[in-house]
Amino acid sequence: MVLDITLFIVFIVMAVRIARIVRAESPIFLEFKQSRSIAALVFLFPIGPLVLNLGTFRLGWLVAIVLAAACYLPGLLVARERIAAFERAGTDRVHPAKNAASQAFGTALVGLIYVAVALAFTLVRASQSGEFGA
Repeated sequence: MVLDITLFIVFIVMAVRIARIVRAESPIFLEFKQSRSIAALVFLFPIGPLVLNLGTFRLGWLVAIVLAAACYLPGLLVARERIAAFERAGTDRVHPAKNAASQAFGTALVGLIYVAVALAFTLVRASQSGEFGA
């Protein structure tokens, strides 16, 4: 539970930080014809731990894990696209915008690892309690 709360706070801080950088670097995103949607997608990151913990009771663990992963995948994919586009730009002016995309990618990756660890613990717990019927 402490890990969940800590990650929730970290995801909030990172979402705000990334969104601020994207907003500040908006002219660079526009100049290189890159969508600033990443600024909105990062606000899905803090929802992941909430869905995983609260959704488990309401929806079941499988649905909660799928929904939690869905909080991180769009940000991960869009961030990777932005990183690739800014690497192709070939100018140092894109460095802060590329850093924002890199931070979003790393944060989404941490979120997916968190979901994978939660899935592993859930499967171990379910197999030990005999929920799988084996």
